[in-house]
Amino acid sequence: MFLKNALVTLLTATTLASPPLAIAATDTSSLATAQVTMVPQYTLAWPHALGPVDIFVSRTASKEGMTLVQQHNDSSAARVISPFPGQRRVYFFIKPVDGKPGQWVANRILPLDGVANFRDMGGYETADHHHVRWGEFYRSAAPGGLTSADYALVDTLGIKSVTDLRTQAEQQKQPTHWQVSGQEKPPAFYPSEKPVLPGDMTDKSRLAKMDQTQAKALMEAFYAKMPDYYAPELKALFARLVAHQTPTLTHCTAGKDRTGFASALILYALGVPEQTILSDYAMSGDLLRAHMTPSFKAAMNDPKNGGAMAASPAMSALLNSDPAYLEAAFASIRKQYGSINAYLAKALDVGPTQIKALRDAYLD
Repeated sequence: MFLKNALVTLLTATTLASPPLAIAATDTSSLATAQVTMVPQYTLAWPHALGPVDIFVSRTASKEGMTLVQQHNDSSAARVISPFPGQRRVYFFIKPVDGKPGQWVANRILPLDGVANFRDMGGYETADHHHVRWGEFYRSAAPGGLTSADYALVDTLGIKSVTDLRTQAEQQKQPTHWQVSGQEKPPAFYPSEKPVLPGDMTDKSRLAKMDQTQAKALMEAFYAKMPDYYAPELKALFARLVAHQTPTLTHCTAGKDRTGFASALILYALGVPEQTILSDYAMSGDLLRAHMTPSFKAAMNDPKNGGAMAASPAMSALLNSDPAYLEAAFASIRKQYGSINAYLAKALDVGPTQIKALRDAYLD
């Protein structure tokens, strides 16, 4: 969105700070959670209703190759040392000893230095009590800043497809040169061919003069345009998901708006409740702020970037991932199509057959 045009220079010209590990996913209380304390130590928590549990760890979210690390824990929380110290991404299986269904869990936010807002969309509970599989859907800001150390982790994710929702100008400004490392081949890239963003989103001096209310209204107007404007890219994305071109990464520049909308639709198609989707969407603002450095703030005050953006009342609205923005997109869909399911079917070719295929493939 216009945030990208106002901030693409800022995000690409500044060094990102590592995100604080204290930022956690906005999960519901019915889900288990995991946070990296300090690799290889993790802090786990799970609903008390699960009762005593056994805790397993695995290199993948698969019961094959699981290792038991704690037995009959009835405290609803644990600190666990991974038996795979060289593995920067591990998955835990919380298994109730009384036979209740277990839950896979991993740290949602990947600890990367060069890219903000890189996270796993797995683990969320659906309305019919299944869970989105971990390690299938990733979302992030533009990955062009990935460091060699970052690739040591990202390369283990096995990403097969990358959907880039940036404009052509954004892609040219910060191209992605994917390092293959140990992979046999790089993922397939699917860049948007959009030359510009919809609407009047490029006047930086105008943005700097906006108040917060005006900026929020402009944000909501942009979101209302997204469903139709990005329908071709989203239709192609869902076709790849149905064809199992996963694990997949979806990104734009900040990983907040275009990526947030696409990610919301994926979760919706999988049956995740709308309130959970809004909570997941709302994480981006905090994650982007966690990467703000002094050089980032200096860039916002640079005249060539519009000047005085750091002090602009509009800046908080631009950086926010206010659920009202995503709700504006949903409202636009419902006004035009009647329901989100109807939009998925009519605009994106994701009807009942495709919905079933997606849920069969990507839910536990």
